[in-house]
Amino acid sequence: MPSWLSDILFPILRWLHIVSMTLIVGGTMFFELVLPAAIEDLKREQQLYVFARARWVFRWVVWLGIAGLLLSGLAGVYRMWQAYQSVAFAFILRWLVAHIALGTVSLIIALLLTIGRRPPDDPVRWMRLNLVILLVVIFVGAATRHFQIVLREQEQQQLEVRKWPEGVPPGVEMPKHPPSTQPATTQGSER
Repeated sequence: MPSWLSDILFPILRWLHIVSMTLIVGGTMFFELVLPAAIEDLKREQQLYVFARARWVFRWVVWLGIAGLLLSGLAGVYRMWQAYQSVAFAFILRWLVAHIALGTVSLIIALLLTIGRRPPDDPVRWMRLNLVILLVVIFVGAATRHFQIVLREQEQQQLEVRKWPEGVPPGVEMPKHPPSTQPATTQGSER
């Protein structure tokens, strides 16, 4: 893939990953915090109607969020796969597997809460559990990204140290051009 294309594509996919997760977490928080307070003054059958309509809309948010997360997540793993094969990145691979596993659990719960004609028994408890799992998934994803950045920075520092010429103390400004090994001549001194 040309570098100009990856410089456009991968930031867009990272954005898609964040937006998709935000939709799912935001929808879960809406069901957990906003909707119960908003419908508490309604009659029971009106509450059920509003909840059913909101659940129907949230179903599409979940499906679109899952599609965005799968597309962007697979692209991110593809981008980093070669690095994950190295010994240095083996530690980070464990964090990635935890991120994927917990994310999959939370998405399955979100799907189970939205598919079918009736919500599962005790949906509020499932929503609360899923909200906690989603927050842990976000933390594990952020930690995974942090470790990737730190490891890349360490590799870059090691490369810079290896390029430094022997005998020159760090912090000394290096000349832009290597010194010439030819003796200096002055004009007019050769006769």
